[in-house]
Amino acid sequence: MAVVIILLVGSIAIVSFGGTDRRAVRLEVAETALFLQETRMRAQDLGRPIEIVVAGSEGLIDAGGRQHSFARGLTVSPTEARIILQPTGQSDGLDLIFAKGDQSAGVTLDWLTGRVDIQ
Repeated sequence: MAVVIILLVGSIAIVSFGGTDRRAVRLEVAETALFLQETRMRAQDLGRPIEIVVAGSEGLIDAGGRQHSFARGLTVSPTEARIILQPTGQSDGLDLIFAKGDQSAGVTLDWLTGRVDIQ
């Protein structure tokens, strides 16, 4: 009986650790998507372009002076990027992939419309 309980607890721990990585990645993708959507709306409201700089080595995105920091322990690819987001939504586009452990997910800024999607 004790062996079964130990195996059950161990299985739950393994599953929950993997789930923690998955939750961390999905949360970061959602927060980054929201940050990019807010930046798109700000460019539209201001009627001027906003430069978006991804500095993965520093763990942040800068968008016209506003910053979003990535959660610790996550990696982002590409590690460096620089685009200009026009008030119309047009830009060079941006595809960011966040990873932790064996979990990964991404966020995309469409080059033509400025639409933000989660992958």
